[in-house]
Amino acid sequence: MNRLLTIEWLKLKHLSTLKVILMVYAILLPLIFYCLSLMPIYDQVYNHQIYQFPDVYHYVTYISSFFNLLIGVIIVVFTCNEIKYKTQRQNLIDGLSKKELILSKFYVVALLSIFITLYTFLIAVLFGFSNGSTDVFNGIRYIGFYQIATFGYFIFAFFLANLLKNPALSIVFYLLSTFLEGMTGLFAKDYSQFFPLSTFSTLIPMPVIPDGFEYAMTEMQRASLGLFYVFVFLYVSYYILTKRDV
Repeated sequence: MNRLLTIEWLKLKHLSTLKVILMVYAILLPLIFYCLSLMPIYDQVYNHQIYQFPDVYHYVTYISSFFNLLIGVIIVVFTCNEIKYKTQRQNLIDGLSKKELILSKFYVVALLSIFITLYTFLIAVLFGFSNGSTDVFNGIRYIGFYQIATFGYFIFAFFLANLLKNPALSIVFYLLSTFLEGMTGLFAKDYSQFFPLSTFSTLIPMPVIPDGFEYAMTEMQRASLGLFYVFVFLYVSYYILTKRDV
């Protein structure tokens, strides 16, 4: 594992896209969350609860979830660059097996999603404590759900990059994927909540749900289905790599 991570780090540390997107995310997440308190309707709508546990976990993860598609671009660019510049082939020539090749990418995706989740958790805890709230474990389940959702989006990005191989095309399809899935859902409204990206997004539902709206599944059912889709995307990516002449 350490050897594979070392190889991947040598590639990633020079990727400017990684540095720029992570910096944008790190700055904008706490800034946007803080700016909610400056909204004219703050007192009427939020009632000062969003900066206290458990609501702070829900609101921070909900805001952070909007960055998942943006951060996933890192995975798309990284994977497509390896295909474009034959880095994967060179890794195989240097002695890596195809199993190790996909494991190394799995470790990168997993560690990136863990890093994003830990940062989101830290922001939530800092806001919670700074506003006099101390029940840190109340609502912490949203962090777990956010971890699954984040990992799901990143694995989907990895799958899409391996499927399409073209960097520009992969990024366009990845960024439009939620919209395309939503359009498909117009013709299958009863099943739209079971689609992969919809499942990931509903793991962190809107904090204020419109009257009359109900989710088709419970939180744990959505989490279980999300983990299933993670396995599917990972397995299909592995199948593509094993069958393709890299």
